[in-house]
Amino acid sequence: MTAPTPVRALPRSEPTDHPVESVIVGYGHAGRDLHHRILIALAGRGAVPRGEALVVDPVRPVDPLPGSRWLSSLPQALAALGSPASAVVHVATPVRDRARTIRDLAAAGIRRVIMEKPFAESPAAARELTDLIRDCGVDVLPVAVWPSSTITRRVVELLAAGRIGRPVSLHVEQSKPRFRRSFENSAHSSAFEVELPHQMLLALHLFGDAESVEAVSWPLRNPAGQDRMLGGATVRLRHRDGLVTTLTSDLTSPVRIRRLRLRGTEGEIVAHYPIGGDDPFGQIQVTGERDRTLLPDAPLTTFVEDCYRYFTGSEERPAGTDLRLHARVTELLAAASAAAVPGDAPSLLGRPDSHAFEE
Repeated sequence: MTAPTPVRALPRSEPTDHPVESVIVGYGHAGRDLHHRILIALAGRGAVPRGEALVVDPVRPVDPLPGSRWLSSLPQALAALGSPASAVVHVATPVRDRARTIRDLAAAGIRRVIMEKPFAESPAAARELTDLIRDCGVDVLPVAVWPSSTITRRVVELLAAGRIGRPVSLHVEQSKPRFRRSFENSAHSSAFEVELPHQMLLALHLFGDAESVEAVSWPLRNPAGQDRMLGGATVRLRHRDGLVTTLTSDLTSPVRIRRLRLRGTEGEIVAHYPIGGDDPFGQIQVTGERDRTLLPDAPLTTFVEDCYRYFTGSEERPAGTDLRLHARVTELLAAASAAAVPGDAPSLLGRPDSHAFEE
């Protein structure tokens, strides 16, 4: 297993006498249903400070969660903070607004940021955003869900113990039915933008850098007659040590699948990540073990909690948050999307791990 590239040291905000305040910039699905719900849960068990979260969105939320204070602009929210240096800002704006938001936060003295995926809309934008973050001194943690997963940490332990010998191939599938949101929401234009960033980050976190070898994509067949390129995609990568990774995201799948299959010279690991926040458990099984191991697992919640601990100086930087790693994910996905050839969605009669390629 190749160790991830070390993170460049960034200035860390010093503890202050002011309590930590949470600000959520962008109150759509990610801001409300992910970040804010997690903050409420963490506050309930004392993992983050209690208190209202400042919610920034130009549109007044129709159904805000409890413990929120809506403000229509970022300057209003910044003016309401007791100490900008003590705040943790969750940036969940559209990706095109990220650079401007970071500039505004830096100018106001904000130093702690958790940034929703995708990291950037293009390789050029990723490079510019990385340079901007480095130059303005804001400590930005891009969302890295699967590296924080209990399942992933167990896989790393098994690899380190040599349980399956030398890793040879990795298959990751993250599929789900996503019809209504795909038809009604134009925020994403391609299946390469939805689940594959998470999978690509996981692959690079586990086995280091890679090159895109092949890619296949298929459209979402609209019953009304208009197809969209949000159907799904499969990408094959080759890592520097020769290991081959296959990533699949089928947004037309009739069932939810979040699965990792790792084959080695002496065995195999099959792991299923939690399929939703309503049932936070994963399962893992290794060659030679009769039973599956059930593990409590709430990856995004763990990630957010680790971020707050890091910002307050009690933990190391969360795994998978290297800005260059996220920029590389953007590059690889852009290359895969540009090179993708048309294909078919996986058959319901059989779903092999790498259906799109000849073995």
